[in-house]
Amino acid sequence: MQRQTRIWLGLGTALLVGTAGVERVAIAKEHPAGQRDKAADATSTPVSPRVHVAQAGAAGEGGPNEGGGPVLGTITEFRLSSSDPNAFTFDGSAQVSGYAELVSATYAAALEQATTLRTAIAALGNSPSEQSLADARAAWSEARSAYLKTEAFLFYAGPVDGPGGPFPRLNLWPIDPAVIDSLIADEEQSLNFRVLARLNTVEPSPKITTGLHVIEYLLWGSDGALTHDTFASAARRGEFANALAQLLVYDLTVLAAAWAPGSNNYRAAVEAMDQRNALGRAFNGMAVLIGYELPLRRIGAGLFPANENFQPSPFSDSSEEDLAASFAGARAVYFDTGIAELVRDTDTELASQIEAGFATAEEAIGQMTAPYDRFLAPPSGSPERRTAEGAVKALTNLARDLRQAGNRLGILVVVPGM
Repeated sequence: MQRQTRIWLGLGTALLVGTAGVERVAIAKEHPAGQRDKAADATSTPVSPRVHVAQAGAAGEGGPNEGGGPVLGTITEFRLSSSDPNAFTFDGSAQVSGYAELVSATYAAALEQATTLRTAIAALGNSPSEQSLADARAAWSEARSAYLKTEAFLFYAGPVDGPGGPFPRLNLWPIDPAVIDSLIADEEQSLNFRVLARLNTVEPSPKITTGLHVIEYLLWGSDGALTHDTFASAARRGEFANALAQLLVYDLTVLAAAWAPGSNNYRAAVEAMDQRNALGRAFNGMAVLIGYELPLRRIGAGLFPANENFQPSPFSDSSEEDLAASFAGARAVYFDTGIAELVRDTDTELASQIEAGFATAEEAIGQMTAPYDRFLAPPSGSPERRTAEGAVKALTNLARDLRQAGNRLGILVVVPGM
């Protein structure tokens, strides 16, 4: 029997629908330290192109998780209705294929960088030195950038943030250094990646033990001044980092498989969908990232209200790079899939406005240069506050235009706050 899920959307609107199967990840039961590890099991349920609604976990760099969120009930029926039988008649098959290929290639790239990170962390643990630490940090930066480019594939309960997806293990925030330090100090605590995954919780209160930000803390320390001597004197730090890199590779392997061509997987389900439902995933993923996640939950979290401590990647001090990488992922959805051409065929004026909007937003984000902490709670009227507010405005304006473009194609685009 298909399970029924009640999700609340907007102001008091409830939807009761059946949940379709999605790619699922199961972490094997934890074992005592020293017991032989077995590969974590990945189970998948055939995905049918049916309507389902799911609720993603809490979100944003300022709260547990990046992407998704309880404020966004995730809709997967994106077709707008019309009394005109000739409305929304277009061929978007090339764009659907282009989107599926982009997602597949982007997850494959993220997996490749995560694998490189795992190798670098293993080398650091085996032979701590200034060079091996520098190599591991560089590998983390590349893996982080590659992952952020996948964030435009959130917000529609796909393989990553749908029920059972690995999203909560990938990028949870905030990190409490005391929690990580206590796990390292407790010699009786297993650092098996399955155990760490089970310890990773959001509710009722966050206890973040996995993901890229925990690896960041392990490599840089709370003040960014960690040296390789720490890894030489505290082997469990390297063991912890190695376990998380192993888990990251595992989860990205599952996501890459979900979008790989030629398989009975989520990609096949998307390619078999009504075109507007399929393209609804592309539009909602990029529009919510551009119009809500980046401007409000990341940049805006340091402004409204002012928060001097808010920073996406505080340990590595690379927050300005994060914004650019996430935006680049959304930009690729619009320009690298053929969606830009589809919009231009529908509304030339709006297409030009969107293209200009992408350029404006990219320039605005580019002005948020290091040191990033000068954009945290800047004084009213200061150049830093004007720069941050300019980026927020450029991003939200662009998202409104993207929503309008989706609507012109008969696609429902839901951006919280708009």
